[in-house]
Amino acid sequence: MLSTAITVLFTLTGMIAAASIAHSLRDARVLYLRLVREGEVMRAGLALQASAVEMSLRTSPRRIVATRRPAMLRQQPLPAFAAA
Repeated sequence: MLSTAITVLFTLTGMIAAASIAHSLRDARVLYLRLVREGEVMRAGLALQASAVEMSLRTSPRRIVATRRPAMLRQQPLPAFAAA
């Protein structure tokens, strides 16, 4: 009984893994064919010109200089008041 349950478990796990790999391969093939088509269009010179917003350059990162923190003030001793 235990061996049958283990066999079923491994069989189902294998089937699910195979289905997952097949799905990923199908999606990868579709994306690859899309990239090939886009490459052909680019080589043919038929690509649309990107808008200026898409082509704008990113601003260069600013250099940040570390600033010194002000020295901590010495804590003044609090006067002791006697409880009456």
